[in-house]
Amino acid sequence: MGEPGIAQLEPDKIWDLPAGCALRPLGRGYNNFLYRLHSSIGESLPFVLRVYGNHANPKYIQHEMSVLVQLASRALPFAVPVPIPNRRGELWALADYGLGARLMVLVPFIRGENPDVHDLAQAEAAGQAMATLHAALRQVESRGVGAPRPYIELGRVHPLVPNPFEAMRQFGSLATRSDVAHVDAILERICAHEKRIRALPQQLIHGDFIAGNILMEGTQVSGVLDFENCAFNPRAMDFAIAIDTWCWDAMSSGREWERIAALARGYRRVGCFSEEEIALLPAMMLLRNASVLMHLVGRFLANLSPFVDVENWVDSMKRVDAWLILHGHRLTACVREHMI
Repeated sequence: MGEPGIAQLEPDKIWDLPAGCALRPLGRGYNNFLYRLHSSIGESLPFVLRVYGNHANPKYIQHEMSVLVQLASRALPFAVPVPIPNRRGELWALADYGLGARLMVLVPFIRGENPDVHDLAQAEAAGQAMATLHAALRQVESRGVGAPRPYIELGRVHPLVPNPFEAMRQFGSLATRSDVAHVDAILERICAHEKRIRALPQQLIHGDFIAGNILMEGTQVSGVLDFENCAFNPRAMDFAIAIDTWCWDAMSSGREWERIAALARGYRRVGCFSEEEIALLPAMMLLRNASVLMHLVGRFLANLSPFVDVENWVDSMKRVDAWLILHGHRLTACVREHMI
C-alpha cells in the first residue's frame, strides 16, 4: 500500500513530466515507498517515484546519489536506479503533501521480477552481478559525506541505541530474559571477531544485497536497486547478506547448500574471496542481523515501528545463529569449494 496523502503530490510540477500524471503504489521497503507513474489517461510511464519514509534530510542521500550517478558511467550489464534531475537541476525533491515534508527521487522504471530463491540459475546470475558491482564500486569516488556507518560500528547504527548491549534492556519486561541473554551472546561472538573483520579488504559495497533488491528477466539480472546502505565495508559482507536471504526458507533442510554453491559459482566468474573472508562469513551474517536489530530498536524508541518487529527479528536472529552453530564450518567449506 502507498503512504496516505500521496495523492496530493503533483510530480509534474517538480519534474518534466506529462501534465496530470498520477501515482500508483508499486511496492515498499521497510522504510520507503515506491510509486509507478501513469499518464492522465492511465498509460504507464517509464518512471518510478521513491519516497523516503525514515528521514527528510537531503544530506543523507548525497552519497547514495553520487554513487548511482558514477555507476551510470560504468557500462554495467544491468541497470541501477540513477536519479533523474528535477526542474531545478537537483537529484531529489522535498515536498509537503499534508503529512509533513517528504524526501523523494525520480528514477527510471527497470523491468524485471525479484529472483526465485529456488532457481539456481538465477542465484548464480545474482552472484555474478554482485562481483560485477563490486568491481565497479571500486572505481567510484566517495568522500564519505552522508554515507551509512560500516556494519561493524553497531553503536552508530541508530542515534537512540549507542550501546548495543543495552539495546534489548531498554524494553524492560517486554523482552524476555532468554532473548536478552541470547542477543548478548551473539554480540559477544561478533565482538570476538571485530579485529579480524576490520582487517578484511574494505571497499564500497551495496550493503543490502537481498533478493528483494534484485530484478531479473529469466536468468539475467536486469537491475540492482536500493543503494541506501551503500558504504565502506568488508567486500564479503554483501555475500553474507545474500546467503541469509537466499537460504532463509531452506535452513537445515539440506537444500541451502546448492543455493550457496550457486551464489559462489556466480561470484567466481568475476572475482573471488580470500580464505580469511570466507572464514568470517558466519560472523558477518550475525553482524548484519545485529545491525538490523539495532535499527529496529531505534525505530521502536522513536515511535516509528511496533515492538513485534523487534520480536520477529530476534526470532530470526536466533534461527540464523542456531543454523550457524550447527553448520558454520560446512558453510565456509561449501563457499571455498566453489570459489577458490
